[in-house]
Amino acid sequence: MRYVFITGTSRGLGNALLEMFQEDRIISISRGRVETEYPLYKEFNVDFLDEKKLESTVDEIFGSIEPEPGDEVFLINNAGVVDPVKSVESIDAEGFLNNYKVNVLAPALFMKGFVNQFKDLRGAKRILTVSSGAALNPTEGWAAYCSSKAAVNMVSDVLRLEMDRLDYPIFTATFRPGVIDTDMQSDIRSSEENEFPDVERFKKYKETNKLYNKKTVAYVLKRVITSDNFAFSESFSISDFL
Repeated sequence: MRYVFITGTSRGLGNALLEMFQEDRIISISRGRVETEYPLYKEFNVDFLDEKKLESTVDEIFGSIEPEPGDEVFLINNAGVVDPVKSVESIDAEGFLNNYKVNVLAPALFMKGFVNQFKDLRGAKRILTVSSGAALNPTEGWAAYCSSKAAVNMVSDVLRLEMDRLDYPIFTATFRPGVIDTDMQSDIRSSEENEFPDVERFKKYKETNKLYNKKTVAYVLKRVITSDNFAFSESFSISDFL
């Protein structure tokens, strides 16, 4: 039996992942109810901006299943936001904080909850966090996004080191999905050029069909997290597969 916890399933890549894992027991975690034709084993609606509520719900989420020895349990940290798209001098404290709550704090709390619940389970236990090339490449207007993705990468890398001492290790990695044709990209293309100078480049991605289809990315992500090689790398990129 395979259990798959997926965050950010209401739209975009997260929603496409529901189709990819439809034969497994999916535990959906999102802010709102998810519209899907595929069966969900369990569904949790949590506001990632409410860190106290989120922290109090994490144990309930991971305690909602009772895997047997030999079962597989996966966590896909997919939920993320790009806003605020502004220069550093224009971002207020709330803008930084809200971005970090979704992009760093929430996945970190999910990793913590996953480890506490399943560290003694005999079976494949894997955490894959959706990252971004922005974690490696500074981009004007994306101070919050770039820094938050870099931060969550490091959380994943540190956890990977800490898991080495377990009798039944939990393997963690990050995945850079490339530029996907989702609502997030639509939001990026609507940015003001004075705040996001690269906006024309992203518009050209759309005009020249350079965006990845979300189902294609979901397929690759599934290949990554189910691969026998997952345990041997801390980072994967869609460019390694396409």
